[in-house]
Amino acid sequence: MNEFLNLQKRLVPEVIEITEKRYSILRAIEFNQPVGRRALAGILGQSERWVRSELDILKSQNLIYVQALGMMVTDEGNEVINKLRDYISELKGLKDLEKAVREMLGIKEFIAVPGDTENELQVVVEMAKAAFEYIKGIIEDNDIIAVSGGYSALSVAENARRIDAQNITIVPARGGIKADMERQANIVAEKLAKNIGGNYYLLHLPDNINEDMLKRMADDPDIAKVLNYIAETDILIYGLSSFESISRKRNFTEEQVERLKALNVRAEAVGCYFDSNGNIVYKSGSIGIKPEHLDSIKTVMSVGGGARKAEAIILTSKGRKNRVVVTDEAAAREIYKILKGGN
Repeated sequence: MNEFLNLQKRLVPEVIEITEKRYSILRAIEFNQPVGRRALAGILGQSERWVRSELDILKSQNLIYVQALGMMVTDEGNEVINKLRDYISELKGLKDLEKAVREMLGIKEFIAVPGDTENELQVVVEMAKAAFEYIKGIIEDNDIIAVSGGYSALSVAENARRIDAQNITIVPARGGIKADMERQANIVAEKLAKNIGGNYYLLHLPDNINEDMLKRMADDPDIAKVLNYIAETDILIYGLSSFESISRKRNFTEEQVERLKALNVRAEAVGCYFDSNGNIVYKSGSIGIKPEHLDSIKTVMSVGGGARKAEAIILTSKGRKNRVVVTDEAAAREIYKILKGGN
């Protein structure tokens, strides 16, 4: 494949550009469908005239169709998108980049999808699909999957499909927090379980419950069952944040921000706060995955993209053999630059 691509780039370089262009159009339609031509031009940052000529070609090839509400991708179009993913990755040199970053981080697997989450919302879906495909390939009968809340984890759940593995149990990785109710870990767990055909148990406890209260609540058989499942997690799927991002999302007080800055906190994942050396220096909440569990879980997968997530990905995964990182091209290239000592 690499030799063929190199020959193609030298002989007909315009084919590469056209392929990438039409692939990006198909992805944008798939993510936003049904979508009108004017709206699509805005999403792609191109003129309507430019978009119109490309759409005529895609329509003539039966890759898209037009209805009253807007354009949709046909079954053939979806098949082309799926088959082109690996080709586009090869085209952009992402396979070599994935291997290089995986070795530099010293982790189990590193997966990067084309694009930049910060500029293309549909890249989040691409990451989610890639994450689910990996999980589908490693999951075994009777496995327990714990999931965090957040947009990335929710997207994985929404793009999951029924699997062959039997008796899979899904649980939230932590208790409830004061943030987007639609993206709480309980919601993600329920959606993932329903889509893959698994069982699920929810945890109706606030994340910051005090230890004395937790001990009393843990006497309840239903709560004890969920806490036991969380402690025996085989696969953890979580989103991650930079310190600046999590401070805004959680509406930290100035006092909280200063306290965490004093600890040199640079990243957060499942309530664990990592310093600039990748050490967990603080844990918020008492419910859910414990810091000491993170390195003993069979597979710990982070899902998140954009160059601003690069440092957080490094700090939460470097040197940890059970880590799987699913990210985008922008973050992958930034991670490579940081690890190589670039400016």
